[in-house]
Amino acid sequence: MKIGLFGGTFNPPHKGHERLLAQFCEQLQFDKILIVPDKRPVHKICDDLALDSERLAMCRLAFQDPKYEVSSMEIDRATDSYTVYTIREISAQYPHAELFLIIGSDMFLSFHKWYKYREILEKCTLCVASRESEVDMHTLRSYAFSQFRIYIQENAGKHILLSPVEPFEISSSQLRARLANGEDVHAYLSPQVENYIKEKKLYGYRTQR
Repeated sequence: MKIGLFGGTFNPPHKGHERLLAQFCEQLQFDKILIVPDKRPVHKICDDLALDSERLAMCRLAFQDPKYEVSSMEIDRATDSYTVYTIREISAQYPHAELFLIIGSDMFLSFHKWYKYREILEKCTLCVASRESEVDMHTLRSYAFSQFRIYIQENAGKHILLSPVEPFEISSSQLRARLANGEDVHAYLSPQVENYIKEKKLYGYRTQR
């Protein structure tokens, strides 16, 4: 059994997340994908972070493929929620499964700072979404070798897979700013998520006219 794990703040979940997940699902043919919203970023300050319950609800609206399962395991955890805790929990639930952790290139380039990162590398394969340029691919390969002594030939090395993707043209912070300014965001959000944001007046939407 192959299980993909996709964690993040999802503030809000947008079409870039959906496209990235669909690409890895097609490439690796996962049997199950767990989408796990963070309870709160341990190393990141976010002043306009939606409530845990709101981000969980938006994820359930955004990710509706039958293979997708939105999990509240990190939100429900009583302690600080590090990725390694989630991987341990999934490993205990599915002891014979292959685990794949889906992350962006920016997160990968600071992976050596993650709590218990060596244990994460031992327990799962990192699926790293990179930009399509050879310069970016070279940066990721160099980082993997210098930090972990993992040689990546083409797009694959021990416990690391690189997958070039077309970059999403807007960041989550820029998207929240557009929502606050009353700009059109239908190109970036699914209709269900956009309607939820409007109904709940999230991200400053209440200031729109």
